[in-house]
Amino acid sequence: MNVRRLPGFMYNYKLATVLLLSGLFLVVYLLLYWGVMCTNLEAWRHVSIVCSQHRDGTAMGILCEPLCAEKGIHSLACETLHAGKEAVFSAHWEATRLVFKASRIKTSSKQFESLYWVDATGFRHFPSEEDFIAMIKDLVITKLNVSLARHQLERLARLRTHRIETEEMRRRLEMENLWPLLEENEYLMMILYEDRDVFPQLIGTCGTFYAVEYVRPIETPTTVLALSDSKPEWAKRLKLAVMILNLLEELETEFPEPLYLCDVKINHFGLPLGGQKLKFLDLDAIFPKSIIDRITADGKNCEKHEDCDYFDCRSVCSKNKRCESPVLNNNLQIICEKIFLGWTLSGTIIIPGLLMSEHTTSTLAVLLRQCANPDSDTTHIPRAAATNSLKKRLYNMLSEMEQEYAAFM
Repeated sequence: MNVRRLPGFMYNYKLATVLLLSGLFLVVYLLLYWGVMCTNLEAWRHVSIVCSQHRDGTAMGILCEPLCAEKGIHSLACETLHAGKEAVFSAHWEATRLVFKASRIKTSSKQFESLYWVDATGFRHFPSEEDFIAMIKDLVITKLNVSLARHQLERLARLRTHRIETEEMRRRLEMENLWPLLEENEYLMMILYEDRDVFPQLIGTCGTFYAVEYVRPIETPTTVLALSDSKPEWAKRLKLAVMILNLLEELETEFPEPLYLCDVKINHFGLPLGGQKLKFLDLDAIFPKSIIDRITADGKNCEKHEDCDYFDCRSVCSKNKRCESPVLNNNLQIICEKIFLGWTLSGTIIIPGLLMSEHTTSTLAVLLRQCANPDSDTTHIPRAAATNSLKKRLYNMLSEMEQEYAAFM
């Protein structure tokens, strides 16, 4: 079509033009809302808001001064794929690269309704120190099913600053800044398990924003598929697969109870800059087994099994159409299905995963299929746990193959 005729075309087909433009606008809006797309203007907007709150005296935290006053934190860049978050953007603080995060903003009444109550005159009644400790204790039990010692609760009850707030108004402000953070699964786990190196390290906060160390996500499946299928590339894949299995072992044995990964994607695993230890990045979708059991067996009405699922953590819909079963599959089954084997349809691999290539032996392929679908059901989504014996066989096989191909790294 001649470009000069476009105005006339748009005039003659007004309805079609309006629908097309509306559709494009909707698509762009949804991509931005879901975090598939982002712009650096968003990052600067979020910083402008939190710094305005800091100047007003309502936002506090160890990162407020370098972010707002000293301008020591710079080079802001938006980060995509942050569903469930209001903001995710990276920045540099001197020689350190970090990532800022914040949850979707709630209204003030919703955000603090469980922290204080407001009387008829509008006065806010905050909890005493003992009541605040008790609130945090209940929150941790509800979210993580963990009972903490007194000193751990006292540590959670304070922001990480260089001072202990004793002045009443400042302490109330600290509570207001802290409570929304404590309600974040990710923030809570980073503090409780900061001595473990399987999650990114928490660096600091400003208002309801918290910053963690930057961990480079592993390439997405589309990037992996675009890479050559050379022996050096296969050696890298084998090494990564063994690292993932080692990480799963830690998550299932080094915590008060096994942790379940309920939203598994290759880019939810990452390596720190210059590091060799794999970390899991999406702490919003990682739960102790008792918690995920409670989520999937909450007794709600259901029509099909998927109604009882929580992302990749799968349960079943009972004969009386109720969600009454705890989670049935496990981390290894999910990893084999979604990461190692790839995307399948009716038992056929459509998009190869991390361990599917021309170098994949028939024995490994069979083992991966057993791991991804332990009950061999090709009709429905797998709903069984990969066994420990299968885990051991797979780990030994991958370790041997990794050593065999190590010379090609």
